[in-house]
Amino acid sequence: METKKCNRCQEEKLLNEFYTRGKNKNPQSMCKMCFNSYCVERWTQRKIDAITYKGSECVDCKIKYPEEPYVIFDFHHRDPSEKDVDWSKLRLMSKEKIKLELDKCDLLCSNCHRKRHHQEFL
Repeated sequence: METKKCNRCQEEKLLNEFYTRGKNKNPQSMCKMCFNSYCVERWTQRKIDAITYKGSECVDCKIKYPEEPYVIFDFHHRDPSEKDVDWSKLRLMSKEKIKLELDKCDLLCSNCHRKRHHQEFL
């Protein structure tokens, strides 16, 4: 069986342990495990960068990152009609597009975000 060395972990692995790309189905440079870890790290860093860009503080209750974990922060669109995409899609876009969308948002912790949406329905 044919093998390949992963550029990240430096382990020799079977070709089926690599994602393929392109018409020729060439294996990627990182194994699946390393590639998946890389994607999680990149997406986590994108969110942290976005939180920092928005001031690292919930605009309602003033809790801050990094004192509180990044996972509790949300981006609330002040005007939902101006929302182009949600975070799950936005995080895959260029930094410039991310900033354009973030400029339409307030940084909120998840509790304050829920409170805002709850108030919209009262």
